[in-house]
Amino acid sequence: MTQVTRSSNSRLRLEGKVAIVTGGGMGLGQATAMLFADEGAKVVVAEINREAGEDTIAKILSRGGKAFFVPTDVRRATDAERMVTEAVGRFNRVDVLVNNVGFQINKNVVDMTEEEWDSVLDTNLKSMFLCSKYAIKQMRIQGGGNIICISSLSGLVGNGLQASYNASKHGVIGLARCMAVDHAADHIRVNVVCPGSMNTPLTLTVPEEKLAPYRKANLLKRFAEPIEVAYTILHLASEESSFVTGAVFVVDGGFTTV
Repeated sequence: MTQVTRSSNSRLRLEGKVAIVTGGGMGLGQATAMLFADEGAKVVVAEINREAGEDTIAKILSRGGKAFFVPTDVRRATDAERMVTEAVGRFNRVDVLVNNVGFQINKNVVDMTEEEWDSVLDTNLKSMFLCSKYAIKQMRIQGGGNIICISSLSGLVGNGLQASYNASKHGVIGLARCMAVDHAADHIRVNVVCPGSMNTPLTLTVPEEKLAPYRKANLLKRFAEPIEVAYTILHLASEESSFVTGAVFVVDGGFTTV
């Protein structure tokens, strides 16, 4: 279970804000949704897995936060639009969108099928286009907003057997930077977070002997806890980063300096 601790700062950094977190049912998405709620945000958890999404909502409500769940397949325009419509219907606005959904298939381009390629690109990149499209429409109406797109170290480097994943994560950075340019005049900021390896429910399914070399690959010699990355997302979602847009924040334990 993701452990999240309340900030020692008595000032709630997202008080009065409404935030949508896609893929909010586990791992980084759950940590971010819970932290946002702790910091005063009303949180919309968008998740394709109903059980996981409702688990996050239950955790938030048990801590006194405000949140509701919207079952969402972010690869579908109708779902992305409904996600924003329901958020506005419940909370009247959308101040923050965290585009967090992603997955990978480890194959090279020769072995990968067209369907597998499309599946990765649709989930990791097309989803961010669709969710941002409808969130930006609402943010324009209300006079501004804030989008944080979750890429990866794989959006900065090349990796073996990750052609589709890396292509999608490089694309996330390009998309976010273009949205930052296109919508600055609308008072909408767009930034990117590139996490390194994290301890998530997915890593628990991988044998430790396969994980060990990756744990040693960064300067801190360990994986991040999701909450450690979530605090960077919180900073970008808050007014502390009011002069930051079009930026890429790397949270990798020093991996890219080695």
